[in-house]
Amino acid sequence: MLRHLHVKNLALIDDLELSFESGLNVITGETGAGKSLLMQAIGLALGGRATADLIRRDTTEAVVEAVFGLDKARLAPLFAEHDLLEAEELLVRRVITANGRSRVYLNGRLATVALLRQLSARLMQIYGQHEQQVLREADSALSLLDGFADTTRRVQEMTTRYQTLRRVWEHLRTLTEDKAAAEARQDFVRFQVDEIRRAALQPDEEEELRQERTILINAEKLYQTTSSGEEMLTASDGAVTDQLGRLVTQLRDLVQVDASLNEAISLLSDGLAQVEEAALFLRRYGERLSPNPERLEEIDVRLALLSRLKKKYGESIEAILARQAALEQELEHIESGEEAIAALQQEVAQAAHAAWSWAHELSEERRAAARNLEHSIQTELGQLGIQGAHFGVRFPQPPEDGTKGASDSPFTQNGRRLGERGYDQVEFYLSANPGEPLLPLVQVASGGELSRLMLALKALSAAAEATPTLIFDEVDAGIGGGVAEVVGRRLKVLADQHQVLCITHLPQIAAFADHAYTVTKTVAQGRTISSAQRLTPRERLQELARMLGGVEITPEARRHAREMLEGARRE
Repeated sequence: MLRHLHVKNLALIDDLELSFESGLNVITGETGAGKSLLMQAIGLALGGRATADLIRRDTTEAVVEAVFGLDKARLAPLFAEHDLLEAEELLVRRVITANGRSRVYLNGRLATVALLRQLSARLMQIYGQHEQQVLREADSALSLLDGFADTTRRVQEMTTRYQTLRRVWEHLRTLTEDKAAAEARQDFVRFQVDEIRRAALQPDEEEELRQERTILINAEKLYQTTSSGEEMLTASDGAVTDQLGRLVTQLRDLVQVDASLNEAISLLSDGLAQVEEAALFLRRYGERLSPNPERLEEIDVRLALLSRLKKKYGESIEAILARQAALEQELEHIESGEEAIAALQQEVAQAAHAAWSWAHELSEERRAAARNLEHSIQTELGQLGIQGAHFGVRFPQPPEDGTKGASDSPFTQNGRRLGERGYDQVEFYLSANPGEPLLPLVQVASGGELSRLMLALKALSAAAEATPTLIFDEVDAGIGGGVAEVVGRRLKVLADQHQVLCITHLPQIAAFADHAYTVTKTVAQGRTISSAQRLTPRERLQELARMLGGVEITPEARRHAREMLEGARRE
């Protein structure tokens, strides 16, 4: 439950702190005092959208902090998934900066807004002042029925199965539609594959060919240089080997004079051996060299082929080989198209069976829940002052689609159309007065009846979801008098199982509060400030009298307020 709220520099709020308790917490105040701003602060603590225009003028950032008491068993899986330490309380800190960005801290640790929203869904539900209008929307009945039936996980599984079916069906359609084009492309792809295969490319071939070509072009020059080099080393008068040999012989004669010359003799002997080896290498190299115009022409032809292939298939031989592999795979897909289509048809059949069977089970669960909802809503409406009301949940059968090819689609079956939430369509029917027929809710319900019906639905859904804290933001629109009193009584009962925060303008509801708060707006030093405080019993009586009597609080208003409080206390 929400234990504490601290708001700083948010629009008209300078610095506000409130502590909340279990039971029914009622927040009142004049129109425009800032009750909606207080709700906006709570919304930010739950992961609502943050913008820079929320920051109070002449300040650089706004801060909202909320402390929640935790049901560790309910939140343990989510805490473990995101590596959060388990604790008795959760401190949410939301900081909004001047650039419009915000930071989220959970128990002092930086977190994401997405994680905050995941946590918030398990902590609190907010029902806004215009939410009863949702009942007039086409898909609202199904969502509200699912909320009552607590089928969230089953609907998520339905969505997963539907998306799987959609994916394989789209793949099958793509393959089928592309089959004719693929067959026309088959000859062209086969020609490309054969052209590359005939070339018998090797990864390093081009560099080796260019090197060989350079050697052939310079063969004469290479031969002359290596031949003269060999002659200089070993064959000419005064050859290097002869001179080194004579020097070694002379040094050996002098070793007896100075033995240290042995080191020079060793080095020269090694050098002589290397010179002789180099001469041998040059001789053999020269013997291999000879002008070969036929081989040079072969290389030029091969390089021209490689150049042509690179222009068509890639910038390098490696790229051409990669292109060859891709073309071969494409050719294999084309040639095995029938098998692929047959395999995908089997996948579609399996996915369709899985999706439709789950949709049937989900529909049966919804229909069972609908019968319970009808009975529960009628009981709730009776407690909310709509005596003799009858409520019905209908599952209309959609008309046959009639779209060409619809019979081949795995998403239609016996006139039903499968979607992410199954195939059910749901409508709420109401007879608010005895003897009147059940008619679609949007045709017969007044504003006050919609408000009470929404309260009944939310109360039942909250019980199913076991949400710790419920906030009702002026959901008493369109009601008053005795009806407002029974709504207050119902909120009081609801607060036995949940912490309830209720913003209201009606004294009949405020009288049932376990804890009362008021929001006020003042002007100090030329600045407007919206603030809130918890009321003492005396202040609560005064606020209730204000709500009853208007600007001037008369003794009669005070007496009436006291009677309302005593009556609510007896209730």
